[in-house]
Amino acid sequence: MSNAQLKMFVGTTEWGTLLNPISFGAVLSGQVTLWGSNPVYLWNDKGGLLDSVPARDVEVQVTEMQIQDELMGVSDGSPSQSFNALVVPIVDTLSSQEILVKVGTEYWDRVGSFSGTSTDAEIYTIDTVTGLVTFGDSVNGKIPPTSDSIYITYMPKLLLYGEEVAGNNWLEVQSVGATSYSVVVVDEMLTSTLTTVVIVPNTIILSVQGVWLQSDPGHTGTDYYAGGSFDAYTGYLTLGTALPSGTEPVLVSYTYTIIDDAEGDVSPVGYLVSHVFANPIPKNNAKLLYFGLNVPAGATPSGGSQVNFRIRIKYSQ
Repeated sequence: MSNAQLKMFVGTTEWGTLLNPISFGAVLSGQVTLWGSNPVYLWNDKGGLLDSVPARDVEVQVTEMQIQDELMGVSDGSPSQSFNALVVPIVDTLSSQEILVKVGTEYWDRVGSFSGTSTDAEIYTIDTVTGLVTFGDSVNGKIPPTSDSIYITYMPKLLLYGEEVAGNNWLEVQSVGATSYSVVVVDEMLTSTLTTVVIVPNTIILSVQGVWLQSDPGHTGTDYYAGGSFDAYTGYLTLGTALPSGTEPVLVSYTYTIIDDAEGDVSPVGYLVSHVFANPIPKNNAKLLYFGLNVPAGATPSGGSQVNFRIRIKYSQ
């Protein structure tokens, strides 16, 4: 796909690694690699009309990082060979998708012990604390064929990740725009303690289409805004006709221009470091984000790995 669509639902959204990963291939240390699916459309897709509000305090944070196809070494054909994953300890929930070991082009199966296994069983054991992967001896478990490369896909535990990734916050994010800067709000329900003024929550206002009582959803009665005026920056609408005393909520239709972040610089994010965007996302609108991977010179892992991220998007209403 040419770009990614991320939709925000209730409070938080987790995105990446196993489904629709933020995946960086051909990563070189000492330079920034942009994600090939940029820009990301971060949609506020809560929908609805009455009482809907922008997503505010939008925050990006890394929760997991997956190292895919890290080259551990090459088989020399000897029995009971062992290889090490580079970034440990490893997340271990016994999920078949979280630890994958590949010999050549084939995935082998994880076992807890070689005891009682057949001579040609394509199996391995792994110590998730040390990252040690061990193969069979041709009596219990098959020996990887000579010259076959040994790869591992895994998720390091970010809390114990050290300076290499968690401390240096490899992942970077930047808000570069919005899908639309002109937003039409139809029948937003608001209340006012004043009879001649209604205050809308979104600015900069471009135009006001009208103000009607909640009991008049078809707009067949009085348009209380007709003949009125607005302050584009404060959101104050001065009505042309005063509302009834002790009025019910009103329905307001108007158009405003959003103020997007349009960030000139990238911001690093990690497990302990998050980034909060300065401005909200109106419903049915989106920020356009760029993700990049900034790998320090000389950093591990090395050997043809692909790096995938899972991120958490948090926001308030």
